[in-house]
Amino acid sequence: MNEATKKTLSQFKELTDSEQHDARQKFARMREATQIYHMSRTKLAEEALKAGAMYKIGSTVLINVQIFNQYLEGFRTPGVMV
Repeated sequence: MNEATKKTLSQFKELTDSEQHDARQKFARMREATQIYHMSRTKLAEEALKAGAMYKIGSTVLINVQIFNQYLEGFRTPGVMV
Protein backbone atom coordinates (compact mmCIF):
# COMPACT_ATOMS: atom_id res chain seq x y z
CA MET A 1 0.00 0.00 0.00
CA ASN A 2 1.48 3.35 -1.00
CA GLU A 3 1.69 6.40 1.26
CA ALA A 4 -1.20 8.24 -0.42
CA THR A 5 -3.53 5.28 0.15
CA LYS A 6 -2.42 4.97 3.78
CA LYS A 7 -3.07 8.68 4.32
CA THR A 8 -6.54 8.44 2.74
CA LEU A 9 -7.47 5.43 4.86
CA SER A 10 -6.19 7.16 7.97
CA GLN A 11 -8.28 10.25 7.23
CA PHE A 12 -11.34 8.07 6.55
CA LYS A 13 -11.00 6.31 9.93
CA GLU A 14 -10.99 9.70 11.69
CA LEU A 15 -14.44 10.58 10.32
CA THR A 16 -17.58 10.03 12.35
CA ASP A 17 -19.94 7.21 11.31
CA SER A 18 -22.24 9.72 9.60
CA GLU A 19 -19.35 11.29 7.69
CA GLN A 20 -18.09 7.84 6.65
CA HIS A 21 -21.54 6.98 5.31
CA ASP A 22 -21.60 10.21 3.27
CA ALA A 23 -18.09 9.49 1.95
CA ARG A 24 -19.11 5.97 0.89
CA GLN A 25 -22.10 7.31 -1.02
CA LYS A 26 -19.75 9.56 -2.96
CA PHE A 27 -18.18 6.59 -4.76
CA ALA A 28 -19.48 3.72 -6.86
CA ARG A 29 -17.63 0.64 -8.00
CA MET A 30 -17.28 0.25 -11.74
CA ARG A 31 -20.06 -2.36 -12.05
CA GLU A 32 -22.50 -0.21 -10.08
CA ALA A 33 -21.53 2.90 -12.04
CA THR A 34 -22.22 1.15 -15.37
CA GLN A 35 -25.77 0.54 -14.13
CA ILE A 36 -26.20 4.07 -12.78
CA TYR A 37 -25.06 5.76 -16.00
CA HIS A 38 -26.21 3.12 -18.52
CA MET A 39 -22.80 3.08 -20.20
CA SER A 40 -20.52 0.27 -21.19
CA ARG A 41 -17.61 -0.40 -18.86
CA THR A 42 -15.13 0.76 -21.50
CA LYS A 43 -16.93 4.04 -22.26
CA LEU A 44 -17.48 4.76 -18.56
CA ALA A 45 -13.81 4.18 -17.77
CA GLU A 46 -12.77 6.42 -20.66
CA GLU A 47 -15.07 9.28 -19.62
CA ALA A 48 -14.41 8.93 -15.88
CA LEU A 49 -10.69 9.18 -16.57
CA LYS A 50 -11.23 12.37 -18.62
CA ALA A 51 -13.38 13.76 -15.79
CA GLY A 52 -10.75 12.99 -13.17
CA ALA A 53 -13.37 10.94 -11.32
CA MET A 54 -11.60 7.57 -11.37
CA TYR A 55 -9.76 6.20 -8.35
CA LYS A 56 -7.82 2.96 -8.43
CA ILE A 57 -6.86 1.24 -5.19
CA GLY A 58 -5.15 -2.04 -5.94
CA SER A 59 -7.48 -3.81 -8.36
CA THR A 60 -10.56 -1.89 -7.19
CA VAL A 61 -11.77 0.94 -9.41
CA LEU A 62 -14.05 3.57 -7.91
CA ILE A 63 -15.90 6.39 -9.64
CA ASN A 64 -16.53 9.63 -7.75
CA VAL A 65 -20.16 10.14 -8.75
CA GLN A 66 -20.22 13.79 -7.69
CA ILE A 67 -17.30 14.69 -9.95
CA PHE A 68 -18.63 12.53 -12.77
CA ASN A 69 -22.10 14.11 -12.57
CA GLN A 70 -20.55 17.57 -12.86
CA TYR A 71 -18.54 16.41 -15.86
CA LEU A 72 -21.64 15.02 -17.56
CA GLU A 73 -23.48 18.32 -17.10
CA GLY A 74 -20.97 19.80 -19.55
CA PHE A 75 -22.56 17.67 -22.29
CA ARG A 76 -26.09 18.86 -21.60
CA THR A 77 -27.92 20.23 -24.62
CA PRO A 78 -30.95 22.10 -23.30
CA GLY A 79 -33.96 22.53 -25.52
CA VAL A 80 -33.03 19.76 -27.94
CA MET A 81 -35.64 17.09 -28.60
CA VAL A 82 -34.49 13.64 -29.58
